[in-house]
Amino acid sequence: MFKGKRGAAVESETIHVTGLIILIAILIVIYMFLIPPEAQRDLLDNGEIDEDSGTTDSDSDGKNYVLESPGVLFPETAETDEIKFPSVNLFSKTSQKVASLASSVFVSRSLFNDESRDLSFKIEDPENINKLKLFFNIIDSKGSMLIYLNSKLIFKGVPATQTLPLEIPTANLENENTLKIAASSPSWRFLSVNKFELKDLRLIKEELSENKKESRSFSIEKDKVKSAELSYFINCLKETDNQGVLKVFFNNFNVHLGQVICDAEEQVIDIPEEYFEEGQNTLAFEKDFGDFIIEQISLKIELEERKAPTYFFDVEEDELSDEFTLTMDLVPNEEDERSSATILVNSERITLDTERNIFSRDISAFIEEGENFIKIIPKNEFEIISLEVFSE
Repeated sequence: MFKGKRGAAVESETIHVTGLIILIAILIVIYMFLIPPEAQRDLLDNGEIDEDSGTTDSDSDGKNYVLESPGVLFPETAETDEIKFPSVNLFSKTSQKVASLASSVFVSRSLFNDESRDLSFKIEDPENINKLKLFFNIIDSKGSMLIYLNSKLIFKGVPATQTLPLEIPTANLENENTLKIAASSPSWRFLSVNKFELKDLRLIKEELSENKKESRSFSIEKDKVKSAELSYFINCLKETDNQGVLKVFFNNFNVHLGQVICDAEEQVIDIPEEYFEEGQNTLAFEKDFGDFIIEQISLKIELEERKAPTYFFDVEEDELSDEFTLTMDLVPNEEDERSSATILVNSERITLDTERNIFSRDISAFIEEGENFIKIIPKNEFEIISLEVFSE
């Protein structure tokens, strides 16, 4: 009975020790993945790591000059983005509409009788009425006719066929209007009757339709804009000498003010980068009068170049005899599974074109006394997890 318990205790201790060994092995594997590649190789060869240099030679007098994580790199290109906008039609047009007021009207006035007639009509936008005229056929007439618009006398006289249609002033127009037709008083002829019998009363409206200003919007990242150029053509729809003045606004900045020249060559305007806003931007065209179309509107934007990562380090005169090594941990491009770049070490070039995840090169011959630099100019998109320059 006692021996059984002792055997169980020994077995339990064995399991604990085994678990501890497995845990230590897992930690060692994780550690091997975290340390630099050079340290991994030297650790496997020599079994020791130099804490100062990141290498495994504990007796080395090496030095670490650069240790960076550049991340994902993109080809260094000067990109241009072109935004094309729909045409802008700026115009001032008049159109004529005829509305029936009444099929017949009879008005009269005498000493004992005053018979007038009120006719109602609507105007949606009184400000756009350029001209307003009243037309009718005269069947019978005697005396003078009185016409009121919204209680204001606008006509007094004897209408004749040659004076028709009568022009109605537009200054007193409202959305809801009343036209009152009456006959004048016979005055001292108290036994007389002034009267008018009219047929086919029609209102002739000449409406002004205008589009003086029109805008176009787009979105962009402001910090990517280096310069911009706006271009367009103007096509006039009426052959007149004066088409008015055109104003062009970019986010409320007036970038152009000038006389419209019909069918001229392409107009080009430089847009300063400080006029751009983050996110939505607005381009607006405005005219005072004229009838023309602004076509082939294009905004060409030169974007900022992606900066190639550059790292500087200093080397003393007594260090020039050391052996300098450049190493990089790479994640190749997903499409062609390669990492391609030109590496500048001061004035010297090194070509990087590999499928491997590790790149190492002796750069001792390129090192100079004083300030040195390494610049990575990528030819495709890839990632550099770590970049290290060290001496041995």
